Amino acid sequence: MKFFRPSRPLSAVATAPLVIMFCCLALAVAPLFSRVASWALAAFLIAGLTRLHLNRRAARLPSLALKVVLFGSAAGAIAATYGTMVGIEPGLTILVVLVALKMIEANGERDFQVLALLGYFLCLCALFFSQDLLLWLYVGAVFALLSAALIRFHSAPRSAWRPVRTALALTLQAVPIIALLFVFFPRSSSGFRFQFNRSLLGSSGMSDRLSPGSVAALALSEDIAFRVEFPDGATPSISQMYWRGPVLWRGDGLTWVAGPPLPLERRTGQLGGPGIRQQISLQPHGGRWIFALDRPLADTPRFEIQPGGYLLNSRPIFGTLRYDVVSRPENHELTLPAEQMRAALAPAVRPSPRIAALVAEWRRDAADGREIVDRALRHFHVEKFSYSLNPGTYGDGALEEFLFERRIGFCEHYAAAFASLMRAAGLPARVVLGYHGGELNRLGRYMIVRQSDAHAWAEVWLQGSGWLRVDPTEVIAPDRISSGLASYLQTRGDGLDSATGGDSDAARGWRDLSRELGLAWDNINYQWEQRVLNFDEDNQRAFLVQLGFATSQWIPLAFITLTAIGGVLVLVSAWLRRPGRSHRDEAGRAWTEFCARIATAGVRREAWEGPQHFGQRAAAQLEESRDGILRVTDLYSRIRYSPTPPAPAELRAAVRELALEKK
Repeated sequence: MKFFRPSRPLSAVATAPLVIMFCCLALAVAPLFSRVASWALAAFLIAGLTRLHLNRRAARLPSLALKVVLFGSAAGAIAATYGTMVGIEPGLTILVVLVALKMIEANGERDFQVLALLGYFLCLCALFFSQDLLLWLYVGAVFALLSAALIRFHSAPRSAWRPVRTALALTLQAVPIIALLFVFFPRSSSGFRFQFNRSLLGSSGMSDRLSPGSVAALALSEDIAFRVEFPDGATPSISQMYWRGPVLWRGDGLTWVAGPPLPLERRTGQLGGPGIRQQISLQPHGGRWIFALDRPLADTPRFEIQPGGYLLNSRPIFGTLRYDVVSRPENHELTLPAEQMRAALAPAVRPSPRIAALVAEWRRDAADGREIVDRALRHFHVEKFSYSLNPGTYGDGALEEFLFERRIGFCEHYAAAFASLMRAAGLPARVVLGYHGGELNRLGRYMIVRQSDAHAWAEVWLQGSGWLRVDPTEVIAPDRISSGLASYLQTRGDGLDSATGGDSDAARGWRDLSRELGLAWDNINYQWEQRVLNFDEDNQRAFLVQLGFATSQWIPLAFITLTAIGGVLVLVSAWLRRPGRSHRDEAGRAWTEFCARIATAGVRREAWEGPQHFGQRAAAQLEESRDGILRVTDLYSRIRYSPTPPAPAELRAAVRELALEKK
């Protein structure tokens, strides 16, 4: 029966390298915590701890049959967890399971090299989901630690930090080559970004549907929606920063949706005023809509102008999108297509008697549509409606309950209610989703628009004037529009703290300092994104022209790149071999000094002699110094070849104490 049992090898690796490699792999897996099944992470930790336990006891490693059973069980668990073995999350889970199994059987040089390569790949997987500068720095640090773990495995443990220093030195030597490849290697149109694009489909952001609480949910998020630069210096005031997104045509009280497709209005000559150019870096949100100031012009082939005057991208946005757009804030619209007019007049709600009476009062003796709008806004102001992030839920008859009973809501409640009331009054109306305001980053001179700046407003068609933007929030909470949501909430919080004595000057000072530090870091991260991640083919061509290269064809660029890399390698080699360079090999310097002293005593070492042979020959010829010579020879041999070498200082002391008579 023993013949059919495969042999199980004994654990024969030092514990210290195993501990270091396990810690490095754990750091590589950490950024994937939310992407991998929790049981796979637990299996990874258990496998690492089990391997360390087996190593301490010098026990036999698991057999092949047991590893096959473990892998089969893991494959079944993956299929049960995800329902499939295909996909990003199942693939990453399989990878973590394979790393865990490889860690259990690691027992030699080749296994350690494979584990390090798997660790490198795990680090790269983290970059497929995010390319934030902080994550890049983290991945670079883990790369260096994995290299240090390999160096530690192949070298004697003279110093805990020496492998780290060696890994950092190797990394720094590679930096010039990396920089040359980054600048000269032929680029693609997508820049330096690489992502599992579809994984971003579920990310939070603006949708094309408005319902009570939909915008308020976004207002609780500090995630960045997009960043904006104004290259011409024409920065509008906060109150005028309406970032236009999807336009909703079909309403049902407090709920609005985009509705069926509509024909485009003719926009030639309908937009006026000074153009405001924007350079926008939009974060992925899984939809196609593009945000820009009211009202954008479609001047790029990849954007489509939609009914309502907002832009759509040619494909869903699963990665960061940078684009230029020009907006003109003034409307000179005189006509509206019949289909759009019918859609904008379709009743958004069946008016109850109370709603019908309210609307009839606004219409009574009104000179025109603008007077109806003004009376409606005055109603919201006089009846003291409240603005709140937590207005609670509305049930059946939500519009009537909101208007006559609770009178509390967020921007989506007021925009939807106002548009519904305008249609009940016979005026064409629609709802616009987007963002309002933003935060100025003075260091980078750009605006940061966060998900918390999500906003909704209404538009009403007035004959002879076109679409008029009407924002009921400006009547309910004017500070929200003039200074932004964050400032509005902060002002309310400061007022409450002042009344209750709950906040101190020191606490506010620390909060302001934290905010400034956050803006400074955001500027660094934004510059990284713009200068590095967005370094695409066009940017490379422009940069090469600045450097004096008139061509951007790949063959000349490849020749330039290879020539430059060769030059860097020559310079690095010359620097490492420069005369007078101090070597860190203390044992080698001590041995060289020993050989020189032995030579002055009349015994010269031959080029073919090893340490042991030379030491024995010298001891035989210099009987009076025999013990000292053999001690130096033994110390040097142990430093070079023993798994537990003595300190080089002990060898230096033995050489200094050696007494020789010159011949």
